[in-house]
Amino acid sequence: MSLPIRVDVVSDIVCPWCYIGKRRLEAALKTLENEVSAEIVYHPFQLDPTSPKQGRPFRHHMESRFGRERAATMFSHVEQVASEVGLDFNFAEIAKDFNTLDLHRLLTVAYEKGLQSVTKEALMDAHFVRRVDLTDEATVIATLTAVGWSEEDILDVLKSDKGYESVQGELEYFRQLGVTGVPFFILNNKYALSGAQPESVFVDALRKVLAEAKPEIIAAGAACDPVTGECN
Repeated sequence: MSLPIRVDVVSDIVCPWCYIGKRRLEAALKTLENEVSAEIVYHPFQLDPTSPKQGRPFRHHMESRFGRERAATMFSHVEQVASEVGLDFNFAEIAKDFNTLDLHRLLTVAYEKGLQSVTKEALMDAHFVRRVDLTDEATVIATLTAVGWSEEDILDVLKSDKGYESVQGELEYFRQLGVTGVPFFILNNKYALSGAQPESVFVDALRKVLAEAKPEIIAAGAACDPVTGECN
């Protein structure tokens, strides 16, 4: 029998380590699939809330921020690590860096619809693997209708401020909690893991939570055993 565990994940859609960390967590849960039944809830974080909504050239922005040589080294390293968890990253083909607030609003509404996990995966896959433009409304619609959204519901979010207050509230909550970088994982509201930890670290942490979730017998007395049929 598997025990329920809640995993809260603070992340941004355009954070490559968040996608890598997501895959490593999923691998750990697969390893423990007979022991753990996990509910994963995603929460917003913006790596750069000043990014323009319409986007800006990704490579130029990164090279301006880190320098050409450092940016190239960083891209190469992340692409290699991503490939180890089955993700095909190619930063040379990512056109834009952009503001992710609208996508976080969609993820907030997706949670209410029971579509958050598939929405998160679809958006990260679209940005990092398919490398399409998520500032384009038609692209977002095509991406999300493929995982269960209706076009009407997508536009209802994008054409309004739906989910805005919820996202802002969560952003502030996790700032107050001390989350300054992502990914950030919280297990059963007790243990936290910062960064895209190796699968083995996730497994160990989940097993620690499991051990604590099982009741500790502090006294034993007369009882009936359904296997032997004996009552002593």
